[in-house]
Formats: sequence, structure tokens, C-alpha cells
Amino acid sequence: MKEIESPDISGVRPEHVLTVDLRRRLPDIDQLASLPDDLEYYGRFAILKSGILWFGDIHSSHPGTAQACFYWAIGDRTLYISPDGSTLGWQDLVNAKTVRFIAAELKLRKRFRYFTVVL
Repeated sequence: MKEIESPDISGVRPEHVLTVDLRRRLPDIDQLASLPDDLEYYGRFAILKSGILWFGDIHSSHPGTAQACFYWAIGDRTLYISPDGSTLGWQDLVNAKTVRFIAAELKLRKRFRYFTVVL
């Protein structure tokens, strides 16, 4: 999965591009019944103090060894990522490696060849 800048997206088929949206604030939920209607999947991920990335589903809890905690959700062709709480500078922690990690865990790499980030 390759990152592509928004202006370069015009030459790519839309169904091959995953939009990564960092603008939406995701709720802290733990039941599918609480999932907003426009979202298909939801969970958590974290950057551990060791630097390792951790991934969990809707029923998981962030590990105690987390340095930074996040929520993720999928809706249509968009991956939403938001912080757990008010972590300053959290957008700097969400990079191409992080997006590829989540995409691999969700098995999105077969469906999408590219991603673009919306801040």
C-alpha cells in the first residue's frame, strides 16, 4: 500500500484508494450496538512504550504499557483514526507505517493499493 498525495489522486481509480481521515473524533465504545450507523468496523490500537504497534477490536482495552492510545473505524472507503483523550501532537504519531499496520490487520491491503491522509 503506497501513500499518495491528494492532488495526485485524479489518475487513480477511486476504489483503489483508502482515505485516512484524522478529523473525526471517534467515541469510546465496546459494543457493536453502539457503533454509529455509518461505520462498519471499530477498534483500538496503541503505540507501546517499546515502540511496538498494538491492535485490538471493539471488545479490547488499550494495554497498560501504551505510550499513546487511539481508536480506529472503517466506513465505506475511509479509515478513521482518532486519539483516546487529548494527546497533543497525536497526528505526528500516525504515519505511513501506522496506516499500513492497521490496513494489514484489517486485511485492507488486497482491496486498496493506495491511501491518502485527510487532516
